[in-house]
Amino acid sequence: MKHPAPVTRAIIFGNVGVAVVDVLLTINHKGQDSWVRHMLSLSPANLLDGAWWEVFTYMWLHAPPVGFWVTHILFNMLTLSIFGKPVEARVGSARFLSLYLIGGLAAAGAFLGQEWWSAGQSLIALRNQTQEIVGASGAVLAVVAAFAIYFPDARLFIFPFPFPVKASRAVRVFILLSLAMMFIPALSFIGHSAHIGGLLAGFFLARAWRSATPQPPVLSPRIQKRVEEMSATVEVTAMSESEYLREVRQLLGELGKGNWRPLTPRERALLRRAHLLV
Repeated sequence: MKHPAPVTRAIIFGNVGVAVVDVLLTINHKGQDSWVRHMLSLSPANLLDGAWWEVFTYMWLHAPPVGFWVTHILFNMLTLSIFGKPVEARVGSARFLSLYLIGGLAAAGAFLGQEWWSAGQSLIALRNQTQEIVGASGAVLAVVAAFAIYFPDARLFIFPFPFPVKASRAVRVFILLSLAMMFIPALSFIGHSAHIGGLLAGFFLARAWRSATPQPPVLSPRIQKRVEEMSATVEVTAMSESEYLREVRQLLGELGKGNWRPLTPRERALLRRAHLLV
């Protein structure tokens, strides 16, 4: 059976594969970076020295295999798994891959722009900037931003808020938080500028695609209700006798205690089968 989100799955496997190779290469060399890390991570100095591939490869590498690294890759891949599947199903695999890579490139561009600004807007000074960046966060957040465009009313639980937040609002809040945290020295090890670059790329790319992407059919409330009733009737009809008796007794017991409320389509189907509601 074909996987519903093949590109999402392939990206996750790719990131995990690179992480495993990185770990294996550093097992007997604690405290030293592997040749994979030297080759894939992005820094302004390396890029200006000709390592052009780093703007593509850095997004497949995560924090070094000590302490924070498990959290880094686990959070990114879990987020991609949750948001990547519905977005890929909506835009198609080819566009989804473009979204992911463009988000990663935009994140790299935002990071390099921040480093250039920190170097006094001088390319000569930028050659001395050896600060490295790794991680798929920018590319993943481009996917999250696209999710907010296509599913703006979806409710998300975002730490530290104890209540669900609309996806469209959550993205705006995250951009503002990332802007604020850019000026906190204790959090300088986190690529906030890259996060913003990825979010903005995903946001504008998804908006540009939305008008050209076929929208799912929207049923009128009356038709939607009939579809739900028919679906519930089919499900209840297919139930075994023992399963059906258990559910209908539970429902009648609840109603018998005076817990009156609007019945769901499934509950109405249960009563229809019992010939109590026609």
